[in-house]
Amino acid sequence: MKKVLHYKTNFLNKSETFIDRLVQNHLSYQPIALCYRKRAFTDNIRVFEVPQKGLASWINFAAFHSNMTLPFYNQVLRQEKPDLVHAHFGYDAVKLIKATQKSGIPLLTSFYGTDVSRLPSEFGWKRRYRKLAANAAHFIAASEFMKNQLIKLGFPEEKISIVRFGVDLNGANFNESLPSTPKVMMVGRMVEKKGFEYGIQAISNLREKGIKPIVNIYGYGPGMKGLKDLTKKSGLLEQVHFHGYQPVERILEAHHQHSLLLAPSITAKDGDMEGLPNTILEAMAQGTPVVTTRHAAIPEVIEDKKTGFLVNERDADGLADIMEKIFRNEFDLNQIRHKARKTIEEAYSIQQMVRNVEAIYDKININD
Repeated sequence: MKKVLHYKTNFLNKSETFIDRLVQNHLSYQPIALCYRKRAFTDNIRVFEVPQKGLASWINFAAFHSNMTLPFYNQVLRQEKPDLVHAHFGYDAVKLIKATQKSGIPLLTSFYGTDVSRLPSEFGWKRRYRKLAANAAHFIAASEFMKNQLIKLGFPEEKISIVRFGVDLNGANFNESLPSTPKVMMVGRMVEKKGFEYGIQAISNLREKGIKPIVNIYGYGPGMKGLKDLTKKSGLLEQVHFHGYQPVERILEAHHQHSLLLAPSITAKDGDMEGLPNTILEAMAQGTPVVTTRHAAIPEVIEDKKTGFLVNERDADGLADIMEKIFRNEFDLNQIRHKARKTIEEAYSIQQMVRNVEAIYDKININD
């Protein structure tokens, strides 16, 4: 069996379930992982972590913080001889350019969102991306929207493939009925691009229309204090509840107690954008109606009033208006929910994602 080495500086952050799904479900490639530091999802895969003690630790530490090729990375590539290296996120892929050049192993890079929208505006990154574009074998974008972003950054169109995220349909039990009382969930890191403040404002506006849903927010991040302050200022302490980070299993369970997922994503002031939020795909698979925004690649999966509901970014009034109509039963939610599930089954399953990625692996190996 051929071998693929997955690289990420931190393998993996708890929120990066979309990478873990690929790694754990390979069909014709044996996965191994290389990283600077181990984090989560490491139980069922061989992970090569930079030594944390002794002289080797100091040498690799110095190389890492000097943006030099780590000797440990070269060592693992020589030792394991993978058929290709699959780096996740553009900012991590650049760390493997010299190592893969030296070893002659092809480098594949997957992009996910902030590495395409915000990062290129920071000093030095357009130059680094030009080097990556010239030296990597192939690139994966999570959406048509992202592919166009990469082309604008100078990545060769003929080397970019679109592979959509995969959802575990075996673990997504479709909810045949919705709660009788309105309950809203929001899920994700508490950062500006998630737009949670507009979600809270929409809930406040909805209360003025005589509808008072319970709102559960799952996630953590630097914006939590500001969101809690906004909740208190808006007089929503009895309605809006913060639960912090929760494992994906808890989130999937929560779908069966909620009337809808509110995902009010926005373009942040620094240009940071979503790729395509996995929370939306998971909700569609579970049968939870989705209210979201015309942001990044979201309209590629959500068809307004057919597989979910779309409003413009930063439009708290629009979010409140559509939720009012939903809670006043002005839409056939069952039809919308079933069509959303069908969309996921046809284009966003784990099996489809893995097949598409491994087809790219095969193409790279043939052309190499």
